[in-house]
Amino acid sequence: MVESPFGWRELKLVLVVVLGTLLIGAGMLLTGRLNEAIDERVRVGAETTGQVVYVERFRITRSFSATRLTVDYTFDGVRYRERFSSELDESEFRVGELLDVRVDRTDPTRAATPDGYATEDLLLQAPTVLAGLGLVMIVISLALIRTGPRRD
Repeated sequence: MVESPFGWRELKLVLVVVLGTLLIGAGMLLTGRLNEAIDERVRVGAETTGQVVYVERFRITRSFSATRLTVDYTFDGVRYRERFSSELDESEFRVGELLDVRVDRTDPTRAATPDGYATEDLLLQAPTVLAGLGLVMIVISLALIRTGPRRD
């Protein structure tokens, strides 16, 4: 019988690398799906004007933060107040600022702005978190594989 040069430890670490790769792929797939939905809403959604009523900035990781906007807008005579955020948080908003808002005609609680803010809110941060987690898993596993088995 031929023995494998890999033990259970190495096999587990390789499986963690595969899982990390799957998390990165899931993050990329989710980014694509969200971007398609938001782009479609911006392209064909009903146009209205929204007003920023609250701005909240919070930290997701040490190096990544996000801005969440609470925006009032009206569609078909009904007033909505929804939270908006963006995958790429590059803008500085102020309370009272007016925004161009595109509203999904079938579900007015779903809206987006042409610069990428949307009511998917924190779901827009999920791809970054998934990819980051996957990358950390891969790097740690590869480092542990390279250092060899633990000496007890």
